[in-house]
Amino acid sequence: QSNKEDLVPREEYERLSRQLEDEKLEHMKTKAKLAGESEKLQFALGEVDILNKQLQREKTAFEKAFGSLKNKAQMKSQERDDLLNKCEEMEVICHKQDDVLTAKESKIKDLKMRLAKQKENHKKQLSDLEIQREQERYIVLNTLAKDENKVKRKKRVTFR
Repeated sequence: QSNKEDLVPREEYERLSRQLEDEKLEHMKTKAKLAGESEKLQFALGEVDILNKQLQREKTAFEKAFGSLKNKAQMKSQERDDLLNKCEEMEVICHKQDDVLTAKESKIKDLKMRLAKQKENHKKQLSDLEIQREQERYIVLNTLAKDENKVKRKKRVTFR
């Protein structure tokens, strides 16, 4: 009985044998497909690695360029601030100079007015002095004329 149990019918054996061959064939196909896909995967991973390196180079170049531009922008901003400060200082100086000029113009105007008054006073004094001189001359002439008349009268009187 044990022999019978150990025996496998031929049809089942052939069927299992074909099934085994089919599975081996499918296994080889799967293995070949796996090898092909693995090769594609390795190629894709290589491309990803290349792209990552390129991306890193571009990122580094961008960061360097960005840093340079950022520094330039900061320098320009500082220059602009310095120029604005200079302009503000110059405006303060200009306002001070305007104030000084205004004060000097006011003083000059005041001095011109005082000079004009002094000229007017001097003219008046000269006119007054001229009048006084004329009066004194008139008085002297009249006094001399009277004195001469007195002398002439005295002479006339004494000659008579």
